[in-house]
Formats: sequence, C-alpha cells, structure tokens
Amino acid sequence: MSDQYSTAVNEPKHNVISVQNPSESEMKVIMAQVKLNYDFSVDVKPSRFNFKKSTDKESGIETVRGPVELAIPYPSAEGIVAILEAGGKSFELLMSAMEDVINGIARDILYEDITLTAATFPVDKLAWDIIANMPKAARRGGGIPKETWEDFAADYCEVMPGVTGKSIEQVGRAAKLLLGKLAQVKTNMPVLEMLTDQLAIYAESSPQIEDFQDCVAFLLDKSETYQNVSPAELLANL
Repeated sequence: MSDQYSTAVNEPKHNVISVQNPSESEMKVIMAQVKLNYDFSVDVKPSRFNFKKSTDKESGIETVRGPVELAIPYPSAEGIVAILEAGGKSFELLMSAMEDVINGIARDILYEDITLTAATFPVDKLAWDIIANMPKAARRGGGIPKETWEDFAADYCEVMPGVTGKSIEQVGRAAKLLLGKLAQVKTNMPVLEMLTDQLAIYAESSPQIEDFQDCVAFLLDKSETYQNVSPAELLANL
C-alpha cells in the first residue's frame, strides 16, 4: 500500500498530491533567472502556497495538494515609480490594491463599533502611514476574504468539540464571537482570555491550520490589543 493513502474497508480515503519543491540553492538560481528575464523592475522573493483539502462527495476521498514554493516577482521601488509615471491600467491596479487595504481596515473598525456612521467614523485611522505601522496581524484581517473567515469558523466548529470536550453549541457560540473579530467581547477580559486559550488549542489541533494562520494571528493580535487597553483609554473612546 502506498504511504500516500490510508484505507478503511479496503478503499482509499486520503490522497496526497506531492510536490517537488526546489532546494534553497535551486530556489536562488530560479529567483535570479526570473529577475534577469522579467521585462520590469522587480524584487523576486520565495513564496509558499498552501491548499485546502477537497472531499469527493460520492467516494468520501479527501485530496490534499502539498504546498508549492514559487519565485514570485513583485514590483520593486523602481518598478512602482515606473507604474506611477506610466499611468493607465497598471496605475489603476496599483490604486485598487491600496483601496482594498484601506477598505479592509475600515471594515475592521466597523466590526468593532456598530454605532459608527459616515459622520462619526474616525477617518484619521485610515491614513496610510497609520496602517503601515500597524502590526502585520492587524492588517491581515482586512485582507482575509469573507469566505476564508467562514471556512475558518467551520473548521473551528469541527475540530474543537473533540479536543476540548465542549458541546457543539458551546463551540458554535465561540466561533460566532471569533467570526465577529471579538468586537462583542472586547471589554470582557475573562471571555477574551478564554477565547485566546481556545485559539491556541485550535492552532495546535487543526490539520488545516496552515490555511487559517492569518485568521488566528489576527484574532490573537486583536485580543492582546483589547486586553492591554487601560480603563482611561477605554473611557476616552466612549
């Protein structure tokens, strides 16, 4: 029997698609070739791409594709200047990417305070230099697609009852708070501490944690931020 398969009742239930990734030295050669042959000023960096498992509805076989490591060309500082000077579609795409980052942060702020409107929204928090100086985890939340958050919550509900002994209902309520990015419990220190502990257990237990690392990192950063707000700072924000 291949070590890529596990069986139950003599039928394969788990299929791993292996990937031949380059060694560190091979990656350096590939990166150099990409930079040399690219018709644009770029910085080439190694990036790792992970994939979610898929399950065939009829056979029940789960297929998991191994992570793929690529040499990705990103516009360098000179490349960005060239985009700004050239204008056109490249410039529009760059502006759109910046808008997506800002909109993501705005969405997170709205999650934290359901009373905000256009008249009361703290637009000063959307300044580019303010966003740039946020911890990476804090910026990730806005860039995580809604579908990923929903998949994370579903995986949390699947994993946690078995490893904590909590009921499906209890885990579901916790997942709802996490999906709301802890906004509902930001002043409830005991609940924040409990959810933080539960996230640590989830991160150690979920076989799909690589798919949801950004979600967990964002939530842990949010929890730390809320727990470190002093009463005076909390009062000043009300």
